[in-house]
Amino acid sequence: MTSLRRCSVVFVALLLLAAACGGGDDDSSSSGGGEGGSGNSDLAKQCPIGSIDKLAASAKPVEITYWHSFPRENERLITEITDAFNASQTDVKVKLVNQTSYTDTLTAFRAAYGKADSPDLVLLEDNETQQMIDSQAVIPAQACVDADNYDMSDFLPRVTDYFTVEDTLWPMPFNVSNPVLYYDKNDFKKAGLDPDKPPATFDEVLADSRAIVKSGAATYGFAWEMQPWYVEQWFAKDGNTIVDHSNGRDGRAEKATLDNDTGKDIYGFIDTLFKEKLALNVGRNESGTDTLLAVGKGDAAMAIGTSAALGTIYDIQAAGQFADVGIGVGPLPGSNADNGGVQVGGGSIWLVGKGKSDVEKAATWDYVKWLDEPERQAVWHQKTGYIPIRKSAIELPQVADLWKSKPTYKVAYDQLLGSKMALGGPAIGPYKEFRDAIRSSLESLVLKHVSPAAALAAAQKEADDALESYNSRLGE
Repeated sequence: MTSLRRCSVVFVALLLLAAACGGGDDDSSSSGGGEGGSGNSDLAKQCPIGSIDKLAASAKPVEITYWHSFPRENERLITEITDAFNASQTDVKVKLVNQTSYTDTLTAFRAAYGKADSPDLVLLEDNETQQMIDSQAVIPAQACVDADNYDMSDFLPRVTDYFTVEDTLWPMPFNVSNPVLYYDKNDFKKAGLDPDKPPATFDEVLADSRAIVKSGAATYGFAWEMQPWYVEQWFAKDGNTIVDHSNGRDGRAEKATLDNDTGKDIYGFIDTLFKEKLALNVGRNESGTDTLLAVGKGDAAMAIGTSAALGTIYDIQAAGQFADVGIGVGPLPGSNADNGGVQVGGGSIWLVGKGKSDVEKAATWDYVKWLDEPERQAVWHQKTGYIPIRKSAIELPQVADLWKSKPTYKVAYDQLLGSKMALGGPAIGPYKEFRDAIRSSLESLVLKHVSPAAALAAAQKEADDALESYNSRLGE
């Protein structure tokens, strides 16, 4: 099998492809560098960390641009953090540009690639790893870890392992999340259910939904969105991959691994939700808010959503909306017993290399290190719901106090660290097309009433076709 990294394609070749977008226990050592990095001198040459110090004072500050897509309050917070960085020193000045969404950011990055106005850093969704590696547009974060002898031992191995391919940490993690179950504790009480015992399995979700609908506590038990990410996470919960070659980690992904017993359990669960009229379909829900609004308005008692929504949920309630909702958060329910665990979600920061000067590369690394300091990670977690990626961050008073007063914030952290699946996240080149295949099959299942078996087979075929097309264009 050809190595994942041995790819001669340049980024312009990727422009011919359709657009693409979203292991180990905590006691293990991180494959993303460990203490002081891996010592690869050739890799370290890509990150000229000392270049800023060589500039004359008149040439400072070095100006760099960071593209992100944080909405509303999260944008305000990243601006506040960046302003503090700019004020803390005179070497580097960071300019933020909001590109609206992960998809829009990737599209804009492609259009700007190699041009003077291309960013120095770009925040992309967690699933972009393989395609960004193929682009040859970026510096591996591992290069800067090695050049700077940067200590990675404080980072959560579950997180760094996810973004590490063939012993190289590619993007630098920052805004990490995973899916959790949101539910209204008051609806559970009305339905005679234990408000402190959210469902842990598909069967329990169905049973609780039946009780909720029968009691009239909410019109539906569950708010559903056409979200491929949850299907992927359910495969991980069952300890299974979604593509071959160990999720694309032992070789380039060539075939999907969707049409199996795990897939049948997932599609059967979704089919039952709708056949029994237990679920409200909110559609594709690109913003990620409609399912949560359904719970807030009393239309449904449960919904799956990103843990990163938690800060916004509390802010909205503090402002006087949905005051009658008892906010409950539980781990993501799965097929049966938890044989695997959730994977990393959210986003990560890529360091752009093409067309950038040594001082710009060095300035970029300085800023990235600032963002990932424990103090910043603690504030980021506290005000957003994203998971702190540094072990020492959870020891800081603001996190300890938060978890004591609102244990809902700790659910996603515990869920990630408690995950048993040893494999990293999927490394898939045509990830958008792969997810489109799953979404299309879900829409056929729910809207066209295609059988679970037929919908799953269609997802498998369309995903296989996307992988074959992508790999053939790369000459793999």
